[in-house]
Amino acid sequence: MRGKVIVLGLIQIFCQIFGEKLSDYYTAAVVEYSPIFIKDDIKLTYEKNTDEYINYIERASKQNADIIVFPEAGLTSMSMPIFHEYNDWTTVVPSSQDNYIPCTESRINGIIKAIKRLSCAARDNHIYVVINVGEKRFDEKNGTWHYHNTNIVFDRIGKIIARYIDIFLRLLKNNLLFFSKFDLINRYRKVHLALEGKFESSVPPDLVTFDTDFGVKFGVIICFDMLFEEPALNLTRIEGVSNIVYPTAWFSEVPFITAIQYHSGWAYSENVNVLSAGYNKPEFGSIGSGIYLGRNGIINVTMSVNPKERLLISRVPKTPRKIETQERGYITNQFYSKRNLRTSNIDLIKLKHDHVTWFNSVLVNDSMNEIICYGNFCCDFLIRIDTIDPSTYYHAVVYDGIHVFEKILDAGVRLCAVIQCSNESLHSCTSVDSSDTTFSTLRITARFDDYPNILVTPTVIDSSLIPFQHWSYDEQMHGEETTVTIALEEEMKNVINFGIYSRNFQRDKYYE
Repeated sequence: MRGKVIVLGLIQIFCQIFGEKLSDYYTAAVVEYSPIFIKDDIKLTYEKNTDEYINYIERASKQNADIIVFPEAGLTSMSMPIFHEYNDWTTVVPSSQDNYIPCTESRINGIIKAIKRLSCAARDNHIYVVINVGEKRFDEKNGTWHYHNTNIVFDRIGKIIARYIDIFLRLLKNNLLFFSKFDLINRYRKVHLALEGKFESSVPPDLVTFDTDFGVKFGVIICFDMLFEEPALNLTRIEGVSNIVYPTAWFSEVPFITAIQYHSGWAYSENVNVLSAGYNKPEFGSIGSGIYLGRNGIINVTMSVNPKERLLISRVPKTPRKIETQERGYITNQFYSKRNLRTSNIDLIKLKHDHVTWFNSVLVNDSMNEIICYGNFCCDFLIRIDTIDPSTYYHAVVYDGIHVFEKILDAGVRLCAVIQCSNESLHSCTSVDSSDTTFSTLRITARFDDYPNILVTPTVIDSSLIPFQHWSYDEQMHGEETTVTIALEEEMKNVINFGIYSRNFQRDKYYE
């Protein structure tokens, strides 16, 4: 009898473990978080935010989440001093190669208490945890401290994990073996910094993944890194990673790069799942979190000034819906769930504005069938409007040039879209108002002769700053040219932005 009980117990354990691994889904949680900052009290700031993190971890675990992601700068807040006191506000971060469990070990010095507590929370709640910290690293050769914006991943026993991909093969191929093992085998450090004080970029760019016991390999990136080729597109296009964890403190900018608009468009373009945890401070323009399912669309987002629920939990397919790699055809955007879209008080968000007056444009009346060009880049517009709201206007715009990010970077962009304006002037085309103007037809086509080397995304939002449904996206290859078309599938009002947005990395240039 005892033998039968043991066998049945083993079978139950086997089914529980391998049943999870064989499932086509996992359960993900992301947190939209407003950090607590106690002026001149580093210890209490960390303590209060860590208490909140542990509460979210416990709640997510009770809802059977396999992994939870927290935002960029969530433990320190963006009020952390950026030009002094770095040693006090940062922590040593062990390498994944150390197989280190901060909860139960003390063989590495300089690790703050928050890291130890969160390691214990991951272990106690049997959940993968992704956090963002300020990291300090001592260079023994030069006797200097270096600081990084860094992600840490804990597994279900609280161990720090995440590893480089085929790093030594890459070094051999690129003749870069002069880097030391300590420089190379580490945690994920942010590559593209945006006015972040003494933080240093990761050179060479970190390319980091981690494996899970539920059969999913995740890639790791931070905030601004999503706008660049390295490391984000190296993960998706070279390594084939189809799930991304993404802590961010995004600054939303209209009309093209508000948080959910850009993050969901990027996930759609690369056909990957993205778990995006956002910093919530709307008076800075930092807001928006979500779980995005590649070409399956959006399952769960919040773009709310005062979100009632900051913990987003959803069931995620391990592999996004497959698309043809050689010849991409007609694809219809399909949202898994509309009930998990949350928005409120958009007027209270301090939104940044693009340089819209640089665009070539045509004022849209009740219909348009026209080709608009910016230099050699041309887009076709087919537009019909059934109802006109006299309080809002629309321009069809085309641009092929640079976008200035925070006076630190000229970034190459190409775009064609219909954008909302508050009057007839192009200067007013950063409007995000509700509108009764109803489009019965809205179809935009662009052609790219360098498609494999750039990033092209759909760009779609309504007055909630959340992408709406019922549009199609078509990519067709014709020799060396790729034609991209986005089109409405049913009548739509409240349109803020609808079109195609692309990044041309060859034109990027950092200011000196």
